[in-house]
Amino acid sequence: MGPIRLGPLVGAGLPNLLSFGGILKVTPYLGLGVNVGLIPTVRISYYGDATLSYREYDVYGHIFPFGGAFFLGAGVGYATIDGTLSQTFDVSTYANQYPQLGLPTSLYYDSQASVRTLVLTPQIGFLHTFGSGFTIGMDLGGQIPIAPSKIQFDSQTPPEVPQALVDQYLGPNDKKVRDTLESIGRTPIPTVNFRIGWLL
Repeated sequence: MGPIRLGPLVGAGLPNLLSFGGILKVTPYLGLGVNVGLIPTVRISYYGDATLSYREYDVYGHIFPFGGAFFLGAGVGYATIDGTLSQTFDVSTYANQYPQLGLPTSLYYDSQASVRTLVLTPQIGFLHTFGSGFTIGMDLGGQIPIAPSKIQFDSQTPPEVPQALVDQYLGPNDKKVRDTLESIGRTPIPTVNFRIGWLL
C-alpha cells in the first residue's frame, strides 16, 4: 500500500479497561483513527454511591513529528456513563400505619440514569510498527469535558407507592445517582493505554 498503513488496534488501560478501533497512517507523519472504549459495570467510590458502566466513542489524529514512533495527538468524541443504584428500604412502619394501602414491609428500588458528555482527549505516546506489520504502542493523556453534560433519568416510581414514601426514601436514592453522574460529567480524568495491532 505504499506509504499508507491501515489496520486494527486493540488495547487496555484507564479509564477504558478495553478499547478497540483502527488507524490509517496516510504518511509517516500523520495518522487518523477511530476508537471505542468500554468499562464493564463497576463501582468507583471517588464518584459516589452508584454503580457505573462506561462507553466512549471518538475520532483522533496523531502527528508523528519525526516520522517514527513518537506522536502527539488528540481525540474528540462522546463519553456515555450509565449509573444505577439499587437499594431495599424497610417501610414496615409506613405499611403498618396505613394497612389499607397493602404495601409490602420492604421496598426494592432501582434508580437508573445516564450522562453523555462531549470530551477532548489530548495524548502523547509511541506507536511502533515492525516490518511485518505488528504494531505496539502506549499513550498518556487526559479526558477533558468540553460541553455541558446531558443527563437522562429513566427511573420510574411504582404507581402504588404514596408520594410521602417517594419523598422520604426514593427521592434521596435518585439524587445519589444524579450527583454521581454530574460529578463524572464535569471531572477531567487522566488516560493511559497500551495498544497492539497489525497494520498493512
